[in-house]
Amino acid sequence: MEAPQPAISSSNAEVCEQQLTAGDVDPCVAASTETSGETVNIAETGGDDKGAHNECSISTSALSRVFCGVVVATKTPKEVAAPIHEWISSFEKKGTSDHDATVTSLRPEKWCEAAASSSLHEDSEQLVRVAIGVAFLREKARRSQDATPADLAMVWDLVRGAITHPMTTGPCFSASRSSQGFLAVPLCSLLKEGNIDELYRFHVWLPDGQRGNLDFAVHSHQAFAQSWILAGMGKDYQYTFDPVTSMEDATHAVYALSWTDNNKNTSATYKTHQTSSTVVNTKKLGRTTCMAGPSVHTRDMSYYIPSAVYHSTEVASDTLHATLFVFDSHRGFVKDAPVLGPKDSESSTQMRDPAGVTPAALAKMVEKLRQWEVLMEQGRQDSKDAKWLGALEAFSKALNLFESAADFPNAKRCQKQALDQLDAVWPKLEAIREALQSLS
Repeated sequence: MEAPQPAISSSNAEVCEQQLTAGDVDPCVAASTETSGETVNIAETGGDDKGAHNECSISTSALSRVFCGVVVATKTPKEVAAPIHEWISSFEKKGTSDHDATVTSLRPEKWCEAAASSSLHEDSEQLVRVAIGVAFLREKARRSQDATPADLAMVWDLVRGAITHPMTTGPCFSASRSSQGFLAVPLCSLLKEGNIDELYRFHVWLPDGQRGNLDFAVHSHQAFAQSWILAGMGKDYQYTFDPVTSMEDATHAVYALSWTDNNKNTSATYKTHQTSSTVVNTKKLGRTTCMAGPSVHTRDMSYYIPSAVYHSTEVASDTLHATLFVFDSHRGFVKDAPVLGPKDSESSTQMRDPAGVTPAALAKMVEKLRQWEVLMEQGRQDSKDAKWLGALEAFSKALNLFESAADFPNAKRCQKQALDQLDAVWPKLEAIREALQSLS
């Protein structure tokens, strides 16, 4: 767990607001730790239910730091952010002088109760709740503690509530299309000297067939990455890349990555809010070999990818998959983390336009799929235990979730799976009915 950062008081609030006007520079960020980015296996953890989320507390300094990133991610106006900074700072315990303060830590639910009972605007309360959720995941990860299904459910409820809340005071969540095909919604963005320091996002692969340009699927990250699965299934593969000198021996070339923002500034400096990204062939050739995978990731699991490790993620084109994701340079960072692409191409540009898909719509889709997955799992367990009436009820509810699901892409796939299960349950119930009749 990192050392506590200085709390953000009224003067710090002015510093944080500069992030919105100075290229997302984050003066509040402490120096990050750089690592060699050695290649190690992608690790994964399954969420067990041991322990409760209230055992992990969030300090005022941690919440202040995360809220700085929420301000950047949502483009929160300074007049909205300032009272929230002051509210968080008010929880510091004062010592014998105005400059003598000790860190106060509260469990996430206590922070939520405090926000609900405060005089903050409802928009501001929702921003605080996002910060609480992100800060909680951050603390769990920094302490090397697995997030349980209950933990993820709590964090998701906080994030979903804010994303679907109709903001009226200026803050705005935004979605963009990644070069890997998913839609990304920034939740907390902290940059340092043009690089990602900490970046939390909500990722959704829609069942719309869009999966990015597969020629550039293999890539690496500057910062250590961790993903928590909210719904659906994804597969991850890990690769090695060995330099070669001839085109005949090469499978890929190294591509350099740059981003363009709303002001049409293009550079290798990371930008939270982008209009496009471009990769350019450096003419450095190499041979790619798949060394691990597929590792299958489903709901409530978590996995991480060390910095500079080449990997790719695969999600079936007709399924929805959603995660909470973080880049954390404090757990590893390398400056050179390229993308691999065709050896004989020059460049490729990915526009970030989400084509009208809103963060609120994404959150609602993911919540519906999470509910469906719970019902389907309940039905399967009841079937396994020969509790046929319970299975009938669960599968019927799963089917009914998509009766009016015009806003859910490829809802028929989920409906068919529920119907297939019901087709297996009905004969069991019919057999029981006939057995009862024979006894009467």
